[in-house]
Amino acid sequence: MSKTSTVAHTIRVFVADDLAALKSCFVELQEFERELVSHRLPGEEIADRYIQALIQRKKENSAEIFVAEVDGKAVGFLSVLLSEQLDADLNEPIELAYLSDIIILQEYRKFGIGEALVKRAEEYAVSRNAMYLSANVLANNAGGRALYAKSGFNEYELLLLKKLPYSKD
Repeated sequence: MSKTSTVAHTIRVFVADDLAALKSCFVELQEFERELVSHRLPGEEIADRYIQALIQRKKENSAEIFVAEVDGKAVGFLSVLLSEQLDADLNEPIELAYLSDIIILQEYRKFGIGEALVKRAEEYAVSRNAMYLSANVLANNAGGRALYAKSGFNEYELLLLKKLPYSKD
């Protein structure tokens, strides 16, 4: 597939038949992040548990999962968690929706699918009365950072980590 600015795609809500594709995408995301951050757990090791928790939240109406589809094939996913809060000790209470995961299969990146998923998540969050949409992205994930910036996200708070010398004591 040659890279163009867009590719015909559909964004829809996750259905049970998408489970295997969702797992495959989640594993790909986790393995990509393991290349960026050494302490991420293997995707295959955590995928079932993580996805079941996400599906449970969907059943409780506190999350939604969106699927990007090209020619009948699921090529990406995005999950949105509702009823999230900023630190209540520091902030006024606001309704916050959180993009917990976004993955587009490698060969379908740079076609506008990620932006379409984020736009659909934003529409969903607004329909559920969220005041803000938030996301976390690894600092060295240039593609993810670019997608969020292009979608109108601004940096809010930065988490800094320093690796300390390991001690067996």
